[in-house]
Order: sequence, then C-alpha cells, then structure tokens
Amino acid sequence: MDLAKMNKILEKCWWAIAIITLIAVSYFSYLQGLQKWKIYYTVPILAILMALMRRFMKKKLDKSQEQKNKKK
Repeated sequence: MDLAKMNKILEKCWWAIAIITLIAVSYFSYLQGLQKWKIYYTVPILAILMALMRRFMKKKLDKSQEQKNKKK
C-alpha cells in the first residue's frame, strides 16, 4: 500500500472517530448533564486535529511527489 492511499484512509478514519465520539459525548451529556461529560469533548477535538494534520501531511506529500515527478 502506498503512502498516499494510507494517508487518505487514515484521514477518513480520524473523521469517523471525531463524528462518532462527538455524537456519543453529546448524547451522554444530554442524558446525564454537561458537567459530568464536558471533559470528554477533548476526544472529538483531538480527533479533528489529527484529521486536519493528516490532510496537511497528505497535501505536503502530494507536492513532494509532484516535484519529484517534474525532476524526472
């Protein structure tokens, strides 16, 4: 598996984790109160940051591959 494909898969995985955890934490916050669950909002925030970092790295890899192809 090439690196570009793996970056794409992992980015989608992080977005899925972010959405699922955001929904779950919001649901439990609604049921049991925000005070008890507000600390768990850090998980979807971290997942979103990881997805954005993957996107940045994917773009950086694409530019690097493009420059290598131009040199050849």
